[in-house]
Amino acid sequence: MKLIKKVSTVEVKRNFVVSQLFTSKNIRKKGIKKYRPSRDVIIEKLPSAKKSILKLGERSLDKIIKTEDKKRLNAYNSFDWYLGEVALSEVKVWRKTGGLYKSWTDRVSLEKTVGKIKTELKKDNSKLRRKRFFKPVSHIILIKKILQKEKYLLPIVIPNGTYKNQTGGIKTVPWFLDDGCMRSLAYAVSGDKIIKVYIGIPKG
Repeated sequence: MKLIKKVSTVEVKRNFVVSQLFTSKNIRKKGIKKYRPSRDVIIEKLPSAKKSILKLGERSLDKIIKTEDKKRLNAYNSFDWYLGEVALSEVKVWRKTGGLYKSWTDRVSLEKTVGKIKTELKKDNSKLRRKRFFKPVSHIILIKKILQKEKYLLPIVIPNGTYKNQTGGIKTVPWFLDDGCMRSLAYAVSGDKIIKVYIGIPKG
């Protein structure tokens, strides 16, 4: 892990909310437009999506995040935040992200998850191509360079074990991708060894 520079909590909250415009089922509850997460839609709508979110104050951002998950809001407020980088071996994804098999995501690093994916995709009739994760990952790979340059679409990393009974593998994988699992999977599947992220460090 590498910490590059400290950033404000509100910047990380903006980052989370912008990404939810393309992925969340709940964001409509706050009266905010949700976009279908395809390659063309992301390219076309990202500027206006950012503009709408940057108008919101931190209190409004908090209400949106709370709609997604109150535990996430509490966690974000408990960290100091940094722009940084993580290796695939240092971080894990949410359990069964994108419909992947539990054994591929539970208690193992992103590096090992991606190893399983690459091995399976070599098979001509792999069922993995019908899994929910496959289509968005394919879209993300096509616009990877655009996404990686956007500071409001970086994955968010927090200490593994922040949420009880939800992450696993704390002893072997110290960090957890709280947001941006599909982006991180796409980057890793396409060959990246290091991922640029926002990193939450417990205060004190």
